[in-house]
Amino acid sequence: MVENLSIRCWGAGFMVDIEALVADLTLEEKCLMVSGEGAWIIPGCERLGIPDWCVSDGPVGVRGRTMGPGLVVPGPSALAATWSPDLVRELGQALGTEAVDRKVDMILAPTVNLHRSPRGGRHFESYSEDPELSSRMAVAYITGVQSQGVGACAKHFVANDQEFERHTINVDVDERSLREIYLPPFEAAVKQAGVRAVMGAYNFVNGHHACAQPDLLVGVLKEEWGFDGLVVSDWGAIKETVAPAAHGLDLEMPGPGRWWGKGKLLEAVEAGLVDVALVDDKVRRIVGFLDWAGRLGTSTDHDEASIERPEHRALARRAAVESMVLVRNSDDTLPLAPDKTIALIGPGAADTAVLGGGSASLVPHRTTTVLESLGERLGERLIGHAPGVDMRRKADAVPESWIADGVRFELYDGIGFDGEPFETLARPLPFNVWYGELWPKDLDAMSVRLEFSMTPEQSGRHRFCALGFAHARLFVDGELVADNHVEGFSAGLGLHGGHGYFDLEAGKPYQIRLDHVPPEGGQWLSIVDVGAELANLDRETGLDEAAALAAQADTAVVVVGSNAEWESEGGDRDSIELPNNQDELVERVLDANPNTVVVLNCGAPMTLPWLDRAKAVLLAWYPGQEAGEAIADVLMGDADPGGRMPTSWAWREQDTPAYLNYPGEAGEVRYGEGIFVGYRWYDARGIVPMVPFGHGGSYTTFDWGTPEVSGQGTDITVSVPVTNTGDRRGSDVVQVYVAPPEGGVPRPPKELAGFAKLTLGPGETGTAVIELNERSFARWDPEAHCWTVDPGQYQLVVAASSTDLRSAVTVEV
Repeated sequence: MVENLSIRCWGAGFMVDIEALVADLTLEEKCLMVSGEGAWIIPGCERLGIPDWCVSDGPVGVRGRTMGPGLVVPGPSALAATWSPDLVRELGQALGTEAVDRKVDMILAPTVNLHRSPRGGRHFESYSEDPELSSRMAVAYITGVQSQGVGACAKHFVANDQEFERHTINVDVDERSLREIYLPPFEAAVKQAGVRAVMGAYNFVNGHHACAQPDLLVGVLKEEWGFDGLVVSDWGAIKETVAPAAHGLDLEMPGPGRWWGKGKLLEAVEAGLVDVALVDDKVRRIVGFLDWAGRLGTSTDHDEASIERPEHRALARRAAVESMVLVRNSDDTLPLAPDKTIALIGPGAADTAVLGGGSASLVPHRTTTVLESLGERLGERLIGHAPGVDMRRKADAVPESWIADGVRFELYDGIGFDGEPFETLARPLPFNVWYGELWPKDLDAMSVRLEFSMTPEQSGRHRFCALGFAHARLFVDGELVADNHVEGFSAGLGLHGGHGYFDLEAGKPYQIRLDHVPPEGGQWLSIVDVGAELANLDRETGLDEAAALAAQADTAVVVVGSNAEWESEGGDRDSIELPNNQDELVERVLDANPNTVVVLNCGAPMTLPWLDRAKAVLLAWYPGQEAGEAIADVLMGDADPGGRMPTSWAWREQDTPAYLNYPGEAGEVRYGEGIFVGYRWYDARGIVPMVPFGHGGSYTTFDWGTPEVSGQGTDITVSVPVTNTGDRRGSDVVQVYVAPPEGGVPRPPKELAGFAKLTLGPGETGTAVIELNERSFARWDPEAHCWTVDPGQYQLVVAASSTDLRSAVTVEV
């Protein structure tokens, strides 16, 4: 391992003449270097000592090439809920170390898009509704990752805030909203953290594709902000050769590139459609990154390692605890009393969700569940467990014993099943993958049809799942039963599912067919599978069992929420209610035992119609691999819940800012709420959210002293003494909002300008110090195209949340 690390750092000790290196490359070599050669590998130039290099998905871990087990930290929304840049920086360092283990040069994270709509499929994968909090988290994450010599990649640039029609939707967003809300996290990533890469998004922005947006990629990112890193496309995002090459994109992924690979970019340059100087600039940025990473002059080792470190496990557990938000704690119900019996209820108890779905997926070193971890500590005080409802959407794989003569696969060149298959395969099961070296050579698109005879062992209604990377439709005896483009869901990494029902007779053979068709050319991955199982249609029994168990205990603990099948890249949520009748489960348990604690295991906002009835509510998010242990730590009182809300949760979806402007129509979504996103909207409308931005309780109590303000002009420091007046260690977050002068240009009533988190022992006093600057008071002037500070009196509002305002100080600017 020491030898490998020394090789990695070899190039860092030498001055590299990047201009000379670029000049020595042939045009063909340059064009090869700006398009991937596989899903995660980018080619170099062996002749000049430029190595191949590797990228990998994040943001909660490092998947690597082989997708082996790795560290899984809490989800990004959970990390933002810590309100602790120092902790997020530590996590970034740990992930940087994991990347070194896996021979990964760049992590494709963080996701710094904003929480615009609560339905957003990747809501869990982004930090916050607020640009200041998102920026602080992004800078900390990037700084931590890049401290290990591994690049970070801020994504998805920009206004990529929904999954609905994500490849084609045009986002109509005004200049002021872009500058004040959606661009600041990217700006901070570039200017404050020196991020090495930015990922261009799938969507269009104001009529231009995000990977060919000259105003944003060139004008803002590279020229105004001085970004000297590289811009990489989201996977399969670009739609043509010339426009992205001319307007700021530097690297097409994955490979082989559909638009720049296979000699297409070279042809465009030779035809005079793309200036060779633009290609030089792209290569210069890539070589500059490799120089920064110490990779020039080294060889590429693809033999990655999976190393589980005890200190990383402890860090992931601490981060999960720090992220958990005590939403409600009536009568000090939490921590759980040491002498009371507990009933553990809900689907999340035995199957605690670790992370959301899509490209954020990876295999953790280990998983822990609430049932295991809490059960071990409670011992005989745990009187039983009842899931109450089944949250699964994916049916189990078809048992091999049901399949008589194996599965026949027919592979077709192109989109659809015209002509004859170019290859026919026989396999024992329906699951199959074509990826990397298994992908047919020089094939731009492949359609797959699989067929087999299936004989079920029991009679009754069966649930079927059509599973595929692209569009999958499942037929039983010629009848369409499931389509993953109809109420589809994430079914695991690279798999999208759709389900349906069909009545089967035991012992009778049925003909099964799955058609898998890509939407367009330029494919690089195909996955297919079929799920089938006897359906459980008895909903009442589970609810009755849960209520009966709850009635027998002193306290009921209900773990409900979501999982990767309900929250995932590739599709937005159908509603913001708890899925699969979980609200009814909670209501039934509350009816049986009013002394109920609800643990929310999810990544995105939910409506909670029973909130005022529950004695305590703990928001645990997607807590990562240490989920069970961390939740048990907080429930038992071994740790204080340290989280504060990074996003407002509303009583009704109709109250949310984007409600009337989501998801769009006729291929366009208008950001009609403008700058009034999140708490800015609720403040301006006079709507009290169900759970406010910044809210969170503690097992101890705090007293805040009088704030002191120092400094001149807009360079101001706010200092607030905070004393822990309770009998146990805990943390509190002091938030400072800036309220603008009245009159003039419409502005939000207040905006977060800074914050500080303090962790204090019993009786201990600390000082929260929050520094403000010119941007804390500024707004964007769309006529002058610049930041401006309106003169007048501003209020510095010291608060514990967007609705819990503690004091205010007036300053003249």
